[in-house]
Amino acid sequence: MRAPGGPVTHARQLAGNFLRLVQTLSSLTAAELRGNAGQLRAPAVTLVAAIALFMVALTLLLVTVVLILAQYVGAVAACAIVALAAVVAAWALAMNALSRLAAVRLAPRRSLATLQAQIDRFAAKPPVIKDASHEPARHD
Repeated sequence: MRAPGGPVTHARQLAGNFLRLVQTLSSLTAAELRGNAGQLRAPAVTLVAAIALFMVALTLLLVTVVLILAQYVGAVAACAIVALAAVVAAWALAMNALSRLAAVRLAPRRSLATLQAQIDRFAAKPPVIKDASHEPARHD
C-alpha cells in the first residue's frame, strides 16, 4: 500500500504541471507571434501605398517631364534622364521600407525565455548537504 504523498503521486503531479506549462507556453507563444506579425502590417501597408502612389505620380510626372525635356535634348535623352530620376526615387522609398521591415523581430523571445527559465529551474539540483555525523572525527 502506498502513501498518498508517495513518488507516484508526485510523478503524476509533475507530469500534470509540465503539461499545463507546455499548454500555457504554447498559448503565450501563439499570442506573441500574432503580436509580432502585427508589427509587419504598418510597414507593409506603407510600402504598398508608396508603390501605388509612386506609380500613379510617376506616370503623370514622367510624361510631362519627358515632353518638356524632349524639346531641349531630344526624345531619347529625355526618356533616359527621367528614367534615371525614377530609379533613384524608387530606390530611396524601397530602402526606407525595407529598413523598417528589418527592425521587426518575429521570434517569440519572451516565450522562449520563459521556457528556458522553467527548464533551468526544473533541471537545477538542490545543493547537497553533507551530514557531519557520518564523518570520522578529526584530531588535529
